[in-house]
Amino acid sequence: MNKKTQKTVTEHDFSKKNKVSVWASQYPYEEIPDEYFEETFSNKGLRAKNSWSNNYKLKFFLPENMETNGTAEGMILIKEAAGECSFSNSYMDVLMSKARKAKLEEVTWIILLFDYEFSARLAGVDRDEYTQYLGAFNYDPEAESLYEIDEDE
Repeated sequence: MNKKTQKTVTEHDFSKKNKVSVWASQYPYEEIPDEYFEETFSNKGLRAKNSWSNNYKLKFFLPENMETNGTAEGMILIKEAAGECSFSNSYMDVLMSKARKAKLEEVTWIILLFDYEFSARLAGVDRDEYTQYLGAFNYDPEAESLYEIDEDE
């Protein structure tokens, strides 16, 4: 009897309070296929998966904990892209240090997943065709804002 061997992919739940995991890209956003972002939902629509999460072996992600930012053309400073997503400066210095080491101070876009501590070591992947994982950082939502917030908005 000829049995087919099937490769098993282990998926992980990296949920962890007060952490933010960050991925960045220098790939032109408009050139990334829509399929990369198209989500399928489970658990009453609370959990999502897509090609990005599959590539990084995430069991799921919570869309309400995800922020993305970037520019349709050219590059944007990673500090600006991240700062506009979270406002908190609690992790910015260490993110900038990692970005400099990875030569990702300017990016086309960024993904921030809050209350999530991704481990590239455990997942066995730190990049895919479009994004590169920069790290998981301590996040304090009560920390001073990176940008002034207009109280009238």
